[in-house]
Amino acid sequence: MTNKDRVIQLIGTRDWEGLSQMLGSLSNMELRRMERVMREEVLKELENDLFWETLLHIIIFKRAAFISGVTAVTHLVKDGTLNFEVEGVRRLYEHLKVTNVESLVKICNMMMPELRTEAQVMGMFEAFHVENEVTRLTVLLKAEHDLSYYLIFKTLKLIEDKAIARKCCVALMKRQDDRAFNAVCFIKAYFGLDDLPARFSLTIEQYELSHIDRDYNTFIHVLNGKRPKL
Repeated sequence: MTNKDRVIQLIGTRDWEGLSQMLGSLSNMELRRMERVMREEVLKELENDLFWETLLHIIIFKRAAFISGVTAVTHLVKDGTLNFEVEGVRRLYEHLKVTNVESLVKICNMMMPELRTEAQVMGMFEAFHVENEVTRLTVLLKAEHDLSYYLIFKTLKLIEDKAIARKCCVALMKRQDDRAFNAVCFIKAYFGLDDLPARFSLTIEQYELSHIDRDYNTFIHVLNGKRPKL
């Protein structure tokens, strides 16, 4: 029986003590290989509850080695079964809050590029108690998909802070792509930021601002360089 087979068997029976003992018996080289196997193969086959239970216990065993396993959440995102309101997530939050509180934001940073709906992102923030809007912005800036641009703009409108808005614009402009510059155009127009060190091809009229983020599809329509449908 391979190490992968042994791990799958122990996870299937929820033998967490046995799993810790098995992982602890591996050589350094075997453990490094198991980190990859767990992230790229094992976790991707688990249903939601078992996914979070397993992630909890391997992080308890060795946080630095296995925390990146959270990126394997992709299959739950795609099939619509991702659910943060389970015991495994609650216990993972409680564990990290006590042992390494910085890892709560780190987990969100790793997971954010994999998420695809506003409900998923808000669920993540609530589950790991990332409540500060500025901290949320740092997480949202880790991803470059449509949803992240939409939520960055919505979050900035909640904060209403021109200095923070400008910092976000500077970070987005470093990406040097059209959608990032279009997102900056929205923020620039909304906050009246006239000192940004760049020229923009997209011009947003003041009367259009109230229409840009009336819903997600309208925002993406304009993010792609088209005029909002009034």
